[in-house]
Amino acid sequence: MRGHRSPVTDEEELHLSANLSNSSPSNSQPFPKTPKPSANLAASLLSNSGMKPPSRTWKVLLSFLGHSVALTIIILIPLLYSHSMDLSQFRNTFLVAPPPPPPPSAPRIVPSHPAFHLREAELYQPRVIPRQIAQIKDEPPPSQPAFSCVSGGVPGGVPGGQLRGVLGGILGPGSRQLVPPPPPKLIPRHGPYRVGGKVQAPRLLRQVQPIYPILAKVARVSGKVAIDSVIDEQGNVTQMKVVSGNPLLVTAALNAVEQWKYQPTLLNGQPIAVDMEVTVTFKLGV
Repeated sequence: MRGHRSPVTDEEELHLSANLSNSSPSNSQPFPKTPKPSANLAASLLSNSGMKPPSRTWKVLLSFLGHSVALTIIILIPLLYSHSMDLSQFRNTFLVAPPPPPPPSAPRIVPSHPAFHLREAELYQPRVIPRQIAQIKDEPPPSQPAFSCVSGGVPGGVPGGQLRGVLGGILGPGSRQLVPPPPPKLIPRHGPYRVGGKVQAPRLLRQVQPIYPILAKVARVSGKVAIDSVIDEQGNVTQMKVVSGNPLLVTAALNAVEQWKYQPTLLNGQPIAVDMEVTVTFKLGV
């Protein structure tokens, strides 16, 4: 059975605490002394007033004075030792005129290509060929006076000049000056002339084959395209007109005939423009 603890009175607790304090006097430590309120108040007033010790103020003044002196010396040294300018160089300066501008470049010559225009008017073949065709006759050139060689002349001399004259000189008043022959009369050209009779067809020199249109190949279209064309005095095809042919083949035929080259047709020794019909054949391969 557990025993019941007897209650302790207040007098017994005081007696026990007194015995404990008397039994270990060496182990007990005194409590630290709290500073006086007057000392703490003085220290706080000094720190809040912002007063610095005298030694720190003198250090700041000396540092500011030293920096000011160093900055002043740095600014004054370049002003004391400045470089002088030699004015004699400006007196001996020679003014030179600017170089002349470059000559203008030659204008660029753009080669002109003759434009091909299709003739809008309709051409009709004559029903009846005339029996007589007017011929253009060339007039004989005028006869030139014949000059005989003069004894004492030099090679390269001018007929009618003076003996012992200077080559390339001007004829004197007493010399017979050679009159240049009049220029030949230009025969008016009309045309183009329709091929037939004495007007022969020009000879084909270069024939460019047409490019078969893809749509015509797919549709299996073939045939011939008749084109009425005009060949000028240089043998070039200048005008074209479709007479007959499938529309799918017309454009390719025109592009090919435009590049054909002919030998010009001559009439009385002069080239003329002729009008003739050409045929372009389109044939599918097997």
